[in-house]
Amino acid sequence: MCCGEDAVLGLPAPVLEALAGYRRMRDAHGWGWGEAALPDLFRWARFSLLGPAFDAAAATGDWPAAVRAALGDGDPPAGIAVVTVGPGGGLTVHTGPPRPGPAGTSLPVDVVVLSDVEGDRTVTVAGTAMALPAGGAGLAVVDVDPAAPAVPVTCGPARADVVAVREVPAARLRVSAPVCARWSVTDATGGGWGPPGLPAKWDATHRPYWHAREAEFDVPAGPLEVVVARGLEYRRTTLTVAPGSGETAEVTWEPRRRFDPAAAGWYGGDLHVHLNYSGDAVLEPADAARMQAGEGLHLVQLVAGNLGGALVYDRELLETTAGTELWSGDRVGVPGLEYRNDLLGHVHALGLAGVPDVLHSGHEGTGVPWDWPPNAAACAAMRERGGLATYAHPVYSALTDVGQLYAPARTVEARELVADAALGLVDAVEVVSCFDDRGAVVLWHRLLDCGLRPAAVAGTDVFLSFAHGPGVASNPPGWGRVYAHLGSEPLTAAAFRSAVAAGRTVVTNGPWPTLDVDGAGPGAVLDRSPGDRLAVRATVTGGGVDRLVLHGAGGAVLAETGGGELEVQVPVQAGTWLAAAAYGGEDEHTLGAPVFAHTGPVFVDVGGRRVAVPASARWCLAALDALEALVTAEGRFDPASRDEQLGTLADVVERARAVYREVADR
Repeated sequence: MCCGEDAVLGLPAPVLEALAGYRRMRDAHGWGWGEAALPDLFRWARFSLLGPAFDAAAATGDWPAAVRAALGDGDPPAGIAVVTVGPGGGLTVHTGPPRPGPAGTSLPVDVVVLSDVEGDRTVTVAGTAMALPAGGAGLAVVDVDPAAPAVPVTCGPARADVVAVREVPAARLRVSAPVCARWSVTDATGGGWGPPGLPAKWDATHRPYWHAREAEFDVPAGPLEVVVARGLEYRRTTLTVAPGSGETAEVTWEPRRRFDPAAAGWYGGDLHVHLNYSGDAVLEPADAARMQAGEGLHLVQLVAGNLGGALVYDRELLETTAGTELWSGDRVGVPGLEYRNDLLGHVHALGLAGVPDVLHSGHEGTGVPWDWPPNAAACAAMRERGGLATYAHPVYSALTDVGQLYAPARTVEARELVADAALGLVDAVEVVSCFDDRGAVVLWHRLLDCGLRPAAVAGTDVFLSFAHGPGVASNPPGWGRVYAHLGSEPLTAAAFRSAVAAGRTVVTNGPWPTLDVDGAGPGAVLDRSPGDRLAVRATVTGGGVDRLVLHGAGGAVLAETGGGELEVQVPVQAGTWLAAAAYGGEDEHTLGAPVFAHTGPVFVDVGGRRVAVPASARWCLAALDALEALVTAEGRFDPASRDEQLGTLADVVERARAVYREVADR
């Protein structure tokens, strides 16, 4: 089963003590680990219909109605039981097909409790009480042995037994591959099966998965579907077996590549991964190494970060290993930090050699409750310690209007990015992330138009300790990734950092694009004269792509094709930049987002002058106006120092304005 854990060195004592503390927290408080600031959405993360419910809630804002809409009017899916509290407190149970399992196994059942009565109620599911408001909805996830399938539910004197599993004979399944891979084994009802000892995980499509090179374990006798994958670079394979009672079925997988960027010096990384972040399991770095190996991912950055309270998860890992590689060779792991301010934006930094003094800000109930200092200070602190300051998940919307980025709420979007980039404090932007990639492109392109050169990177923001969602949070690491061109250099964290700093990157959640401009690739700077012509060739490999586009400065689409290759001559008139992007719909290799990939740009200077698009500068100036208005109205500042703290942030904005005004006036 081992695949990657052997690469992990022994853990320092502070890390072992922190992990033991996490286990005590989980055992004492359950799934939320006692995290007082846990967002309400996270409390439903184990709900197998979270995705549809979340979509419905986004449209109406009514969570109980969204849960009912996700359940629909028919039978619920296998593994879900709906208990309705009716008039007089009576209980009605509605279940779908029972999940099969051998005696002694543990099958999770989602018990959704709905209120159809006025007044609050207390409902107890398998001995655990939940407060149910009038018209509300609650969730209990109960692990059930098929040999004792009844789950008791009570509300006052009313009692009902939920039976959503059934006992069947046992069989065995043996799987193997020459490399570590991602396996998904499901029975006829969609229930997941895997070896004991590995954390149970479900991706954004609600497919269960785990990582191993080989494993053997109990399964129910009968038909099983086995899906094997290994990140973006390998073809996904689906197989079926049907072991009888007492029989052992065997599945052997031989990986087949879709593409091989490393053969040309391109290595893939995920710069935004949380190891422990509350949730179902307490994980060790070896678990991350195994998942990384199973995804064929070259580099992973495990970021420490708080969730909203004072506790900074995996802080001890960062403090004891900053500036080192957690493991090395054909895969590299590094520690990192996500500096979180939910009003101004989140920042992380590849290559940190030390730990900043301030790790987060703006969270009530902590020692740093104010939205101060500005994120500019956090970026500067990370860069002083060798890190590449990178804004995470920058945009939640498609950003059709600049005002969408500055709604009066703490949305964790990159509100201060436009200011900090102008001041030269930002090295990279997550163009592929857990939020809206196409909105991120709009913002990033505007910065490029103003002569700024932040690199495109990817960070998935996955929570490895979560079994389920929300959204893509429980996806495997590397479902989106940044490729950095190391050329002939061996894979190291330092080489990867240098390539990102030079802009030699490609970001993708599925396909593999390439770009060649007069023989130069992403990150290159060409000096040309008016009237020159640039020979451009772009390609894309991979499924689900509808359009291959050549982007240029000022929102220009210089060429477009529905095929996998385009060649065009681009005339030079003034400074510009060129980049290729692939857009599509769904593909089995892309988990939870529309198909998307984007190369880093090739920059074209004319007479030594960078690109300058006045319209984009004016857009950025409007963004700065909105930022200043937002922090003035919504910012949390120390009442005794409000004018001073707000003035510090206003100074950052004003200095950034000077940069964009210079571009706007050209």
